[in-house]
Amino acid sequence: MEQTVFVALVDDDAIVRTALRAYLDAADGFVVRHECTDGAEAVEKITADPVDVVIMDVRMPRMSGIEATAALRARLPQVKILVITSFDEDDVVRDALKAGANGFLLKDTSPSALVDAIRAVMQGTSVVSPGPITSLLLSQRTARPTPPPADLGLSPRELEILRLLCAAYSNTEIAGELFLSESTVKTHVSAIMTKMKVPSRLKAVVRAYELGLVEPI
Repeated sequence: MEQTVFVALVDDDAIVRTALRAYLDAADGFVVRHECTDGAEAVEKITADPVDVVIMDVRMPRMSGIEATAALRARLPQVKILVITSFDEDDVVRDALKAGANGFLLKDTSPSALVDAIRAVMQGTSVVSPGPITSLLLSQRTARPTPPPADLGLSPRELEILRLLCAAYSNTEIAGELFLSESTVKTHVSAIMTKMKVPSRLKAVVRAYELGLVEPI
């Protein structure tokens, strides 16, 4: 039997919360434990009664989603946080990444994509919508020249896996694509993170783009 995933919805727009709840109510295995209208309320409620995954808006009264993400990450290191963003919020992606977000969803995320994203982060996969990451990296390129591809000592197989990570493949999907076992893929991903000196898959993806190891979509 699939484990129940407890979710908190954090958004000051009641219509958005209602829509997100409807998406999750229609899927199996999800229970919305909290609905919060701002970051401060979210930190208070989720700290007192933790959940597995938080769907976090960015711009809210009292405390922003970025501030709430940082506060929750400090209090509950195990919680998964998906930040809802849009194409024109380059600074949001950068700040949310620093605050400890596990991924980014677009405002117009479909019901199936939302469910898939939550299941992915529960399995340890970072969720990266191409739009926000591409937008962020393009803005960085206008600020400074793109460095040449770095020699990090990655093997051809590790580079292959890194590029699939950048295409938002899960470990299971990478294993199927490359005809490897999932445990072998996990070992390669850990080695990639070590060589790139990053603490998460998501930061490995962003770093790969910054170093020119892959091209923005």
